[in-house]
Amino acid sequence: MSFMDSSIDVAVALGKGVYSVGQDVAFGIQRTGEGLGLGNDSRIANIGYENRAMVSLLEDFFRYGSSDRRSPLYKSIVYVLEHYYSYFPEDAIATLAEQAGIGASYTAGRMVIGKKLAEAVATRIAFAIAASAAYKQIAKRIGVSAGASATGIGTPIGLLMMQGLMQRSSHAAMRLRMKSPQLYFILQRKGDLQLLYFLLEKPLEKYVQAISTAERNHDEFMDAINRKYELN
Repeated sequence: MSFMDSSIDVAVALGKGVYSVGQDVAFGIQRTGEGLGLGNDSRIANIGYENRAMVSLLEDFFRYGSSDRRSPLYKSIVYVLEHYYSYFPEDAIATLAEQAGIGASYTAGRMVIGKKLAEAVATRIAFAIAASAAYKQIAKRIGVSAGASATGIGTPIGLLMMQGLMQRSSHAAMRLRMKSPQLYFILQRKGDLQLLYFLLEKPLEKYVQAISTAERNHDEFMDAINRKYELN
């Protein structure tokens, strides 16, 4: 199996149905209610924290785009893949690095090679996500919502859509925490990047599922890797 076959499968990127104006308005109403205390009491504090963190992330989004190495999207993908490759045995990492042609010296150490491999794959995935129609819709709506809120034109719907986007982000982050607590906290420590998981959930689904398996049953994960790469 080639490097491309085994490492990248994002032809549909975010897929259909990931973004919906109507759903985000509904999420916005829900989140506004939670922020006013019409739900779980702990959500009030969480919403404040998430909103502040997301503002900072969106500023970097507008500044760096999707595939710049300083982009929060690109960095999120790299950290997910680094964690994924951290579970691989050295022989498998060396095989993937050779197939990828990343030019890393095998004497550099498996963690260095894993990082280079993660960066090589992340660049391709970030481009695929950015090229998807769903991502473009999200980026456009973020801009429309931010512009509406700043100018006062269409403020209510703009605020609801922004709140809806943040609620979508919050729900996805909760799903990540349930599936892989370690990965959730890694992304959180790296700048609250768990809040961008809603953009990564579909494209990186198989990687996160593999990480979840490795965390819960390392022997099962290793057996799968050994079979896939025909390791002894």
